[in-house]
Amino acid sequence: MSDIASGLPNRREAAPFVDPWSKEPNHQGVVPVDALFVGSWDNYVGIDDISEALFLVRDDRQDLLWSLTTYCKSELSCGCVAGARREGTQSEAATRLLDALVRARAPLQFPRPPYLPGLLASIELSDIASAVIDELERNTLAAKVTQQRQTAQIVEVASELGLNPRPASHNDSAWIADCPRRSHTLMLSPSVNQFGCGYCRRKGDAAELRAFVGLFAASTHEADWFN
Repeated sequence: MSDIASGLPNRREAAPFVDPWSKEPNHQGVVPVDALFVGSWDNYVGIDDISEALFLVRDDRQDLLWSLTTYCKSELSCGCVAGARREGTQSEAATRLLDALVRARAPLQFPRPPYLPGLLASIELSDIASAVIDELERNTLAAKVTQQRQTAQIVEVASELGLNPRPASHNDSAWIADCPRRSHTLMLSPSVNQFGCGYCRRKGDAAELRAFVGLFAASTHEADWFN
């Protein structure tokens, strides 16, 4: 049976991937009939909780994690959110993929109770979420302590400019801040006093960050004046 016919992403090479919200068109669809229910949890998305049921699909090449989200019993999304080369037991594969999914979604979305069991027990689902959240909290604290002990100019300037710098949490050194455009974040690297915004294709030191913010402020003021 082909990948498409079985409802699986067409990934012949079985390369690892995480698509946190199944945005890729070939990752969207109905949960395959041979999927194994892994468990479910709620996800806090900033304003409310959505329920998420998770499923494992295996073939001879790969392990895939499928997600079905609902709100007030209405379906919100359904698709494949992670995959990797087939390895280990079903429980080990589900644990590995869930860990990757939780990490990829942080800090925008976090699992929380109730943890309903399936292939994995409730405590196993809770442990996956807790381990990632605890690591993020440790990284956040470490980044703040480092900044207090050895102030990085790029972080100080971002704060002065009102960009709300804060630890990125995925490691113990990286920071993020609001881009002047406010629709996304930019990265701050304290160790080299540099910033970077992939979306705006801007990067540089503290002086260049000031110039970037000043340029955007000037263009916004000009637009307001003409309106």
